[in-house]
Amino acid sequence: MGNNLHYATAVTPTPGHAWRQLSDGERVALVGNAVADRMASLNKMLVIAEAKPDGQVIVSLLEPVSADRRGALLLDLEEMLKQAVDPGLAVWLEPLGDRSSLRNLRGIEVKA
Repeated sequence: MGNNLHYATAVTPTPGHAWRQLSDGERVALVGNAVADRMASLNKMLVIAEAKPDGQVIVSLLEPVSADRRGALLLDLEEMLKQAVDPGLAVWLEPLGDRSSLRNLRGIEVKA
């Protein structure tokens, strides 16, 4: 267990000055163009919801994707963005709301 502690102290890259200076719309467009150029098949599966100055790129899936396929898809997307746009980017999946019909019927509200 102690063998993997060196990962805890690894330096995490942060986005460069050029990325931080872009407006929200410019960052989203830059990421969208990179996806369209290098992973065009993803254009039908996801949308870039937000691209923050701190390097967080939040995507939303347009169609259901199985958990095993979703993980690999997001990791591939993140690797491509790190190589093509900025090494400090990290991809996050937009959280979905509670879809439980039973909880909705009882009036229980889950606050995240």
